[in-house]
Amino acid sequence: MHNVLMLLSSVIQLYSLVCLIYILLSWSPGLKYSSIGVFLASICEPFLNWFRRFSFTRIGIVDFSPILALGVLSILSSTFQRLAVTGKLSLGFIIAGLIQIIWSFFSFLLTLILLFLFVRIIYDFLFSKQVRSNFWIMLDNFLNPIINYVSRLFFRNRNVSYRMRLITSFVSTLIVKLGIEIAVSWLYIMLSSV
Repeated sequence: MHNVLMLLSSVIQLYSLVCLIYILLSWSPGLKYSSIGVFLASICEPFLNWFRRFSFTRIGIVDFSPILALGVLSILSSTFQRLAVTGKLSLGFIIAGLIQIIWSFFSFLLTLILLFLFVRIIYDFLFSKQVRSNFWIMLDNFLNPIINYVSRLFFRNRNVSYRMRLITSFVSTLIVKLGIEIAVSWLYIMLSSV
């Protein structure tokens, strides 16, 4: 039984790698519609499409459902490995796995927001007086709900520069991400050991 469970875990890890390669290929239309891309689509799309139906995995035109799909595969692989090694599976481990999937999705989103805020701060320092392109306007439209929320929390009705609002949003998002990361890690360890 040990060997069967380890084999299942390995097959899931291999399938995760295939899905990741397909996801990366899909970013380039030339590669996505190549013979390899079409072959990988036939293997990966049925699984990935199941996660695309969840509306919370989309922000604007950006689809984050592959992150959720890969998280589920990771938890399945870990579950089979744990069963192979210990021979048992606890409710705490299952809950810890679900928390890990949810957190990996939101962690990616927060990391992406942090990256965008950082890029926007650098741009503001280097080119604050120049005319902005459509890219920077689109980036600001994406970031403004976050920046406005953080500004209401920290500055209320005070007039504060956009740069200060950007920096405050970056630092606040980083602190929230690190705090949740520590809490989720602690919770995962506690639940996994039950």
